[in-house]
Amino acid sequence: MLAGTLQCGTMAEGDGHRPDEQMPLHEPAMVCQVLRLLEVQPGDAVLDLTVGTAGHALALAGAVGPEGLVVGIDADALAVAGQRLEREAPCPFELYPARFSVARKVAERAGVSGFAAVLADLGVGTHQLMDPSRGFSFDSDAPLDMRYDTSAGPSAREVVNTASEEELADIFYRFGEERYSRQIAARICRERPLETAAELAELVKRVVARRTPRRRTWRIHPATRVMMALRIYVNREFEELEALLEALPDLLERGGRAGIITYHSLEARRVKHTWRRQKRQGLMEELPDSPWMPTDEEVERNPRVRSAQLRVARRP
Repeated sequence: MLAGTLQCGTMAEGDGHRPDEQMPLHEPAMVCQVLRLLEVQPGDAVLDLTVGTAGHALALAGAVGPEGLVVGIDADALAVAGQRLEREAPCPFELYPARFSVARKVAERAGVSGFAAVLADLGVGTHQLMDPSRGFSFDSDAPLDMRYDTSAGPSAREVVNTASEEELADIFYRFGEERYSRQIAARICRERPLETAAELAELVKRVVARRTPRRRTWRIHPATRVMMALRIYVNREFEELEALLEALPDLLERGGRAGIITYHSLEARRVKHTWRRQKRQGLMEELPDSPWMPTDEEVERNPRVRSAQLRVARRP
């Protein structure tokens, strides 16, 4: 009998949203590198901070074996992860609906004084992108929401339709490094209300096309940076990441390792700079060859990981 505990209603309440088991499952990024570089061993207690649909969690469970423990947290729904782990995990597991900022409390609830390995994959899950009700997709006609926990804070739709032009320009520039942030913010304020992700994406595309009239195609969708900035802003992602980075030394046992997978330079810089400071403080040491990239074969199979970088550090 496989042991498992789904801790519902603890730490941080979600809105009850539960993804259907028929939904596309997120393919975990860089699994082989994660297991090798985190040096996960049989009997270890490990923490997956972005459990999603349990892709990484199942790989970690296989590595720690029957004597180990997998603790998982996520701000989003956990039903699919719980069902998959219940069926397939060879070890006990505990899942908590929570954000990075309460990871210490999760460790206390799980009775773990120090994890051998901690993992965070900062990418948006396939289950979120493919759920039309969430408003993450550029062509979604659903209300523009973009929150992981739809009971927490304002939605992207509220931000887009109520923030001032200056506030919107600041969000797009600070959290997306969007070079046309002011022009896009001005157009939004002229044309709002905007209700869906598709409407916003089309507006941004028109603004960028006007600023770059000779360009007929784009390497990425012109709205990518604006949508990313809104997602980061409404979910307070950078505040949560910084809280995690400060908590990591306390979450790890001596010699334990932490791996963080980032997808853009704004995330990567925060991880890199914090670990440099923590090295001077004697708290964390980033491994010499960090970061690692996905293999060409993985990128060909799963193009969403093409910008992924895995950084790993250990607690001295």
